[in-house]
Amino acid sequence: MSFSYCTIQMSALSSLCEYDSEESDCDTKSTKNKKLKLRLPDLSAVPVIPTENYTDNCDLHAGRLRSFPHVRGNWSSFVYIQYTEDEDFLKLFKKLQAKVFEIDGSCYKCDDFHISLSKTVVLQYHLITSFSTTLQKILSDFESFKLSYDSVKIYCNEENTRTFVALEVDHFSKKYLMHMTDKIDNVLKEYNLPTFYENPSFHMSILWLNGNKKAQLINILDNLNDILLNKNLKTIHINKVNCKVGNKYFQYFLL
Repeated sequence: MSFSYCTIQMSALSSLCEYDSEESDCDTKSTKNKKLKLRLPDLSAVPVIPTENYTDNCDLHAGRLRSFPHVRGNWSSFVYIQYTEDEDFLKLFKKLQAKVFEIDGSCYKCDDFHISLSKTVVLQYHLITSFSTTLQKILSDFESFKLSYDSVKIYCNEENTRTFVALEVDHFSKKYLMHMTDKIDNVLKEYNLPTFYENPSFHMSILWLNGNKKAQLINILDNLNDILLNKNLKTIHINKVNCKVGNKYFQYFLL
């Protein structure tokens, strides 16, 4: 029995030596310290695109251009109030859109409906958490409120690359939003970021056109305002404020 057992042991050891013959001399002492060598992957066929060479393709978003270049580590950010469309608003929107189409058939619906409470600023990644926390503290003291629109306005961005058809808030809503943006401006100053406009016009853009089409649209402004007045858009209850930082979204609830 002992002869058979020893034969099995020697046979097993021999098999191990044959399996590892490409890597060692079958020294049982050195086998304990041997590390498995992994073959390095071949990355020659993997394309590498450096972020510094990023090029904005305006054809991918209906001719829109960035207000400032894409830079790694910088996050486009702004504070705003989100508007949720209802059936009455959609009816109003379609009538306004049809009227604008008579002037320029290349107008587009805005991606989302909101009222800006700050300019679009550049926030560095490591400041996102503290910036959002500070905003939450100052906005938590504000009470929820009613908001309504009383006129149609035409705006053009600072670069003259886009023109907007927008709904402007009424006097009482504006008074409340002015107080809110004053507090938000104080936060922006802490982070050395641009504050809001000196005499802001609080509005919600609903349609946009490429280029500066302000002069053409002002010609039909009275017609657009007649459409708004005849629709009697409902008052909206606002109970939260939002902040978008790159692809991150923050929400701050009011009292």
